Amino acid sequence: MVELAGGTKVRVVEAGPEGGQPVLLLHGWAVSAYLWRHTLEGLAAQGYRAIAADLPGHGMSDAPTTKGDYTVESFANRSEQLLDTLGLERLPVVAQSMGGRIATSLAVRGRASSLALFGPVGFGNVSPATAFAPFLPEIFGDLATALVTRQMVEIVQRRVHGKLGWFSDRDVDEYWAPTQFPGIVRAQVQMLREFTWDPHTPDELAAIDVPTLVVF
Repeated sequence: MVELAGGTKVRVVEAGPEGGQPVLLLHGWAVSAYLWRHTLEGLAAQGYRAIAADLPGHGMSDAPTTKGDYTVESFANRSEQLLDTLGLERLPVVAQSMGGRIATSLAVRGRASSLALFGPVGFGNVSPATAFAPFLPEIFGDLATALVTRQMVEIVQRRVHGKLGWFSDRDVDEYWAPTQFPGIVRAQVQMLREFTWDPHTPDELAAIDVPTLVVF
């Protein structure tokens, strides 16, 4: 657990030699650093120092709910604070989904030397389901956890992995467990309202001046 300059605590997972080239891994909405479990091993085997964190509002990290906590700018600020806390200046960033837009912000701020983005927000249209976010009710207490069942998470895993069902019971548990903290569910609903899900504008794309790989 790492405490950032603003007081937010985040869980950080590392693999590989301490002196290796650092690489930052940023996950997407409603998952966690567990997403990178195989990638961490692969990068470590190649001599990289692979670093993955649970973004605020995910996994075992803090889930603040002050208005504005989950804008792109807030996520980028905390990601910069994480790099500062770890003593890292500029490094390659690998990101998925929502993390992709955070990664491009780090690049514009001069903190990313290159980007590898997988299904990133900002490079295509996101499901129109996010349009309903402003109309979702505020969820308090244990009701938040009751609405996210293990079976629901398993259904999502089947949706993600397709008919092959390439996932395990542990995978389901790893993604389901954080939702049993009411604050996590509230935070992720707040993200749907506050994060920028629209495609990048041409000017925003032009501001990304580092080597960038985008994979869909």
